[in-house]
Amino acid sequence: MSKPVTGSTAPSDGKAARARLLGIARLVLAVGLLAFVATLLPWKDQLVHESGGSKLSVPGEIEGNWRSETIRFRLEPGTVPPEGWPEASLEALRSPQGLELSEGEYHWKPGMPRVFREMEPQGLVLGLALLFAAAFVSVARWWRLLRIAGCETSYWNTLRLTFLGFFFNLVVPGLTGGDVIKAVLVVRENPQRRADALMSVIVDRGLGLFVLVTMALSVVLLDAQRFGDLVLPVAAVFGIMCLAILLLMNARLRRALKLSQLLERLPQKERLRAMERALSIYARHPFEILIAFGLSALNHLGIAGAIFAIGRAFGEDQLAFPTYIAVTAIANVASTVPLTPSGIGVGEGVFGWLFGVLHASPTLGVAVSLTFRLLTVVLNLSGGIFLLLPGGSEVRAQMEDAQGSTETSENPSAESPPR
Repeated sequence: MSKPVTGSTAPSDGKAARARLLGIARLVLAVGLLAFVATLLPWKDQLVHESGGSKLSVPGEIEGNWRSETIRFRLEPGTVPPEGWPEASLEALRSPQGLELSEGEYHWKPGMPRVFREMEPQGLVLGLALLFAAAFVSVARWWRLLRIAGCETSYWNTLRLTFLGFFFNLVVPGLTGGDVIKAVLVVRENPQRRADALMSVIVDRGLGLFVLVTMALSVVLLDAQRFGDLVLPVAAVFGIMCLAILLLMNARLRRALKLSQLLERLPQKERLRAMERALSIYARHPFEILIAFGLSALNHLGIAGAIFAIGRAFGEDQLAFPTYIAVTAIANVASTVPLTPSGIGVGEGVFGWLFGVLHASPTLGVAVSLTFRLLTVVLNLSGGIFLLLPGGSEVRAQMEDAQGSTETSENPSAESPPR
């Protein structure tokens, strides 16, 4: 008579409970960050008076196009202007006609509702088109990395896997990123090269992140006077990433620093050893890595172009395109820190802060970030098309199985022949 197994599911249940608690905590943090950012934004139009280095503001309503050089401003009824506000303008500001103003000692800031209400939709169409173009370029990068790893596949299949990753990243609870889905799918399609297939996803993500930081550093160094205190932290991140890449790609250096010995003492050392061998494949193809570097640059230029188009759609005209490259790179790198799901709240806060640092409107910065996120949702949803094509039901079954899979406990080195 067989004895019942007791306690065998306790560790996995505990891990699942901790994962759920962590997910809830990250969601609460995201909501809290968004709420905090919202408290910093002007929800009503504002008129700002500058005199003697001080800035005074009053709420009200802009009449006409806020992007124009001349507008009319009407003070919100019951408003008590701050001490020091010019008395000569108060009577006109309180009148039904309002006060006609031109840029000078007075400036005006649109409230968040006006920013979205007067957005130009053509810019959103262009932004979405550029996001799709950038996604196609990133697919080409991963496709080439897969081929280097010996995982032969077509561009179309790589596109399918990438967009399925986009879709499940958005709609499947409990899965933390499109890269996770891509890894699950590509490993199952290449069972004889599991470690190599998985490493292609990691290298694809890592290379894209490194190029993103490189572009940010290039722009802030070229315009160091404007970016000021941002130069040092961006340079520090770049230096740390260069050191990490050097260690990962140079086996001799790892042995000299005795990191290989440390690897042997870590849990699941066979898995880590297999991934180390898979990574060495890329070290032997510097020309292909250079091509992937170029494709990453094109990908990030497309994303920056999309955000630039969104900014122009909102009427932001203070920042040039190269500045958008740095702003996009810094904000997106900050959003990769896994504090909140998909960096929600973090990205909005960083965009608004960077716009303010660069003397543009923080309100527009947050609006640009939110709109970019919404366009990204449209891009992700488009991946659902591949579930309607032949094989879509099989993919759904794989994803349901992947959520409770214990597959990560297997040893990939036994299935991935050395190269």
